[in-house]
Amino acid sequence: MLLVPELAPLIDDMRARHDPAFRQGMPAHLTVLYPFMDPVTIGPTQRGKVAEVFRGFEAFELSFSRIGRFPEALWLAPDPAEAVTAMVEAMVAAFPAYPPYRGQFDTIIPHVTVAQGEGLEMGALEPELRRRFATPVRVKVEAVALFTTVRRRWREVDRFLLASP
Repeated sequence: MLLVPELAPLIDDMRARHDPAFRQGMPAHLTVLYPFMDPVTIGPTQRGKVAEVFRGFEAFELSFSRIGRFPEALWLAPDPAEAVTAMVEAMVAAFPAYPPYRGQFDTIIPHVTVAQGEGLEMGALEPELRRRFATPVRVKVEAVALFTTVRRRWREVDRFLLASP
């Protein structure tokens, strides 16, 4: 996960009401690869391989102002999205047994989920989200976090630094 704590003050109130992952302890983030190996059982060899993948990327900045929708989700799009897509593709190349979202989708769409759930009225939430992001919010990405669930709560179990620019 690429953590984006700078967005939290602008979206956590919405996420608290409309994103089950928030209520399970997942901070605002962009997903790099999910599902992935169970972090509790990843050995030193696999962790070393993950670290090597991310050392191939320099720390970078993203900007958030664009809003998108899936049928049951409202989200923020990073700019440039290609920076995140490249990380996803590198992880899939290194770990081909773990395609993003089990291969359910043909296209990688990097995003930060703000609200999700069946029956949610996204149209009611979107104008407020647009107001909050009328001015782009910049985020510095310097590391990738590895999360697992413990008793239905998300917990960070490792962090992999990106290369210094």
